[in-house]
Amino acid sequence: MPHHTSMTKPRIAIIGAGMAGISCASVLQQRGLPATLFEKSRGLGGRLATRRNEAGESFDHGAQYITTQSPEFSAFIDARHGEGAAATWQPRISDEAGRHHHPWLVGTPGMNALLKPLARSLDIRLDATVTALRRQGRQWQLHTADSALPDLFDVVICTAPVAQTHKLFAAEPSLQKQLESVTMAPCWALMISFAAPLDVDFDARRFNDDDAAAWLARQGSRPGHVEGRNAWVMHASPRWSAEHLELTPEQAITVLQQHLSRVLGRELPANRFAQTHRWRYAMTVQPLGQPFLANAEQNLFAGGDWCLGARVECAYQSGVTIATAVAKKLGG
Repeated sequence: MPHHTSMTKPRIAIIGAGMAGISCASVLQQRGLPATLFEKSRGLGGRLATRRNEAGESFDHGAQYITTQSPEFSAFIDARHGEGAAATWQPRISDEAGRHHHPWLVGTPGMNALLKPLARSLDIRLDATVTALRRQGRQWQLHTADSALPDLFDVVICTAPVAQTHKLFAAEPSLQKQLESVTMAPCWALMISFAAPLDVDFDARRFNDDDAAAWLARQGSRPGHVEGRNAWVMHASPRWSAEHLELTPEQAITVLQQHLSRVLGRELPANRFAQTHRWRYAMTVQPLGQPFLANAEQNLFAGGDWCLGARVECAYQSGVTIATAVAKKLGG
């Protein structure tokens, strides 16, 4: 594709408004290449998810914290600190949690706050589930379950989970085999608030030897969660989640509470709120092994944390690397 002037800028679509999609769009915007993001959910963030109940309690039920390793991602988080969107989480940890030497960093007041400062200047379409891509001449048309979207795009970047990417790129045999090499694990998350305090001496605990419970965290210990003293998030183990993936939400609430009571060795207080979320693609088990996939001839790109690993930083690195490659191709 030739260099575009400011009057004929290429149109870029990004599917997914999580860390990979937003970091990609932000870098493209800095390079003078604005993009339109399409997000299937009602809010941005992907697995940097925060849910609030009617009592004002919020639950970070996706990624629990982030760590930084690269100078680039550290600078990204430092910028969010400066904007008041990030803070260090220092919970009381049981021996099982095994904190590493990297600080645990979280968004404040919730995990999706890490992306909101960037999102303010981006064109994001929420509740927009893209189900297919169709070639229209030299451009791409995005389709939902109901209709074809009216706009045509020169470049499409997919940062959705690998299974959705696989479906959208069904007509791209050069990419299918590589996508099939990626393995993801699911996770059932329980968001629960008790009418009385849960009598434990920790704020975060990892269960390494239980078949069902994997993680438990008090939401009130997280910066910005002022109404979360008796609110908790429990993550089920990947294996248990896979074996029980098709439970109804109501069944999952009942069963996960039973497992929580058993693993803590006590009866739970009465709950005043309980809700579950099924993350079908929660954690990268076998990554792609490179920052992104592309059919450069067709101006199709795909990435996300499934490319490099399970950490949030991997999603950021993938998004930024895609943006750099697209900008180079477009002359931006």
